[in-house]
Amino acid sequence: FDTNQNFVLTLTGAVTLKNPSTEKIGQSGFIAFIQDSTGGRQVSIESDYEIAGGGSSITLSSAASTTDLVPYIVIAANRILLGTPQLAFA
Repeated sequence: FDTNQNFVLTLTGAVTLKNPSTEKIGQSGFIAFIQDSTGGRQVSIESDYEIAGGGSSITLSSAASTTDLVPYIVIAANRILLGTPQLAFA
């Protein structure tokens, strides 16, 4: 988080977003998740990340080679709010 605001992650297996230690209050950006040619990869989150309505994983497209975009904002130390995923860019 200290060197980037936007991230592009190609999913080649199940992934967990780990709690960062370098986020800054007010920082915002996007995380692009790209399914590999197999698809069906899942993304879990650790405790610093929050999804509206709760939960421990991000609901993404499962089709192979699709791209989903998730906005985020850091509102406090150890609080990163994840917005509604924009799904299935081709």
